[in-house]
Amino acid sequence: MKLETLIKPLGIHISQEDESVEIQGLAFNSSEVEKNFIFVAIPGAQTDGHMYIEDAILNGACVVIGEENLTSVGVPYIRVPDARKTLGLVAQIFYGNPTQHKIMIGITGTNGKTTTSFMLKHILESVGISCALFGSVSTIINGVEQESYHTTTDAVTLNKLLATCHDRVVIMEVSSHGLVQSRVEGLRFDVCIFTNLEHEHLDYHKTMESYFEAKQSLFEYLKPNGIAVINSNTSWGERLCAFVNTLNKEVIKINGTNPTYMVNDEELISLDAPIQSYSLKSRMKGKHNLENASLAFSTAISLNIDPLNIERALESFGGVPGRFELFEHPAGATCIVDYAHTTNAFSHILEAARLYNPQRIIHIFGFRGDRDVQKRKSMVEVSLEKSETCILTFDDLNGVPSEQMIRDLNELDPMNRCIIIPDRTLAIQYAWEKAQNNDLIVITGKGIENYQNSFSLPTASDIHTLHYLNDSLAIQNEHYQSL
Repeated sequence: MKLETLIKPLGIHISQEDESVEIQGLAFNSSEVEKNFIFVAIPGAQTDGHMYIEDAILNGACVVIGEENLTSVGVPYIRVPDARKTLGLVAQIFYGNPTQHKIMIGITGTNGKTTTSFMLKHILESVGISCALFGSVSTIINGVEQESYHTTTDAVTLNKLLATCHDRVVIMEVSSHGLVQSRVEGLRFDVCIFTNLEHEHLDYHKTMESYFEAKQSLFEYLKPNGIAVINSNTSWGERLCAFVNTLNKEVIKINGTNPTYMVNDEELISLDAPIQSYSLKSRMKGKHNLENASLAFSTAISLNIDPLNIERALESFGGVPGRFELFEHPAGATCIVDYAHTTNAFSHILEAARLYNPQRIIHIFGFRGDRDVQKRKSMVEVSLEKSETCILTFDDLNGVPSEQMIRDLNELDPMNRCIIIPDRTLAIQYAWEKAQNNDLIVITGKGIENYQNSFSLPTASDIHTLHYLNDSLAIQNEHYQSL
């Protein structure tokens, strides 16, 4: 592909001599550059891509795009005001505008993105519509699942994957980090969904206002006839509805003031004449999952799916890996593994657990190192309020010394109301060994994610730890029976 083809549509002027430069790929990591690649130098929080221009050229870069005013680069250099946005736009053109004939659905919010995306995918596929999925649990394209490393991947990888996609619909979780870092630049969405907003990621965004503005920006990527589906049960949702109205886009509003639909118990009630109600029943317990189901349901209706088919699909929905995932305990207890890692998410998950009428709820969780510390105290308070036993342990330390994290955990519990077991696998083992008939062990924060740190048991995740403990007990029982 000629450089002119990639750059001219962006309104960027290049010399006539440079127009004919042949481009065979693009990268923003100098180590991934190959012969005849464009290298896009991005200034980042940890390092500046401009420092690696020479390395990129040595690896074969024939054009460099950057933000600094540089001369004598050695290859054509194109200066732009925003390298991240330019990367997304160039990637879209290079990979042939891979979403132009697809139905694009973007989902943002603090909690519920993954469950809503899986619900919606299940609904659409139940009526024969093929769906790709880009999210925090996995990426699924053309029916093939692969591991996800970020909720929203970088613009080059994203467009490269989309170019291989033959699915009719693409459902994408869009994180606030991804939006701030322009990872979806160049994409346009038919439907954008907002789940909720609460205190999270303020180590990155600094204020709730900045966090909200990041989430809000997704709706600026709506197509001219695009639709916004918004959970408006808080002031953040109401504000977002008002913002989308200024964009002259259709808004489907769940709850709040003058809504399109209201959630009442396990029903979604359409307030448009004639008033109708639809069942939101699924295997996923809890008020928060009713909200997720309402978003998936109303989005499916906007895509002209028969409500009866949507109801049937929700009833058969099997759940999401690592989201309120249930495991039987040999003593008659039940273990629940969930990704919940915010105060409201804790409240929702523990209230949903209480619906099982357990004898006790034993709650195990930790805090990620070098992340938002302001939410920690309220998370502990919710756990103490809604469970009988609160066990504090490690999550990913992210470079924070274990001694510091232990001090942090102790400072959060000055009255010794919690049990502190730093080793996450031993914390789970402790609860496992204490569990009795009809107890619930709720393990939150990781979901299906692998551990970043090493622990005492030879396991890689919370789910793996539960299987290990169960298998060890089975082997032990077989040994005793053979004696």
